[in-house]
Amino acid sequence: MSIWIKIILKVLFWVLVGGIGFNYIMRFISYTFYKHAKRNGKMEETVQRIEIGNSLIGYVRSINFHEKKKVILYFGGSGEIAYNAVPSYGKLFSNYIFACVDYKGTQESKGKMNLKTMQESALELYNYIIKQDYVDTSHIVIIGYSYGTGIATYLASKRTCAKLILIAGYRDICDLYNKIIPVFLGPLRIFVTDNIDTKKYAANVKAEALLITSDGDKTINKKIPQVLSKYFKNAIVTEFKGSSHTDYWKHEEVVSYIRKFVDN
Repeated sequence: MSIWIKIILKVLFWVLVGGIGFNYIMRFISYTFYKHAKRNGKMEETVQRIEIGNSLIGYVRSINFHEKKKVILYFGGSGEIAYNAVPSYGKLFSNYIFACVDYKGTQESKGKMNLKTMQESALELYNYIIKQDYVDTSHIVIIGYSYGTGIATYLASKRTCAKLILIAGYRDICDLYNKIIPVFLGPLRIFVTDNIDTKKYAANVKAEALLITSDGDKTINKKIPQVLSKYFKNAIVTEFKGSSHTDYWKHEEVVSYIRKFVDN
């Protein structure tokens, strides 16, 4: 065997080891954010804990559970667990039911977290919520933030909804992984397992989609949602100024814009 063949084989070996290893590390880190996130304070009275099937736990907020209201299903960014997200963001949409669940294998939800079970969690939340007497099924809005935008888009591609909102959305999970370690480029993307492929799901979304980005977002460059929007049948992109990746909900301009979009 020539020395060049040996060198090529060694390179291929280390590429294989590195690709598999980095994929495992990035997936582990991503899932850990949800599994080990801490709860904030005591739950308010307007929020109910829900159990779906034998494995899924979530929370629903409403100022009146005896009156039919439009609903928002929320899929948060890394570490945004249902216990914290529902009371925090639900109060921004007081005229809506606001619901969120923790993916299987995280917090109180049983099972193992992976792409399949994340998709199952989203579908099970939807199927549960539309059966509740307090839900107006004619107007279901799905919102995803950062990591949660992929699963939000998946759900919108599988179920009927009125609006889809993606805050700091990505094309596929490589956009997030590469921000931390720029490894999964070109053919090396093949090593990514549990790839949340937002652009693939987008093609089957019938609802109007709003993609929100910011010139101050250093995690998801503003050009990425612009590219992602091309995969939807009906999507608009709105760019805000100065909001960092974790601060969108803190900007009244962003919140007000989202409120108007979901109400129209």
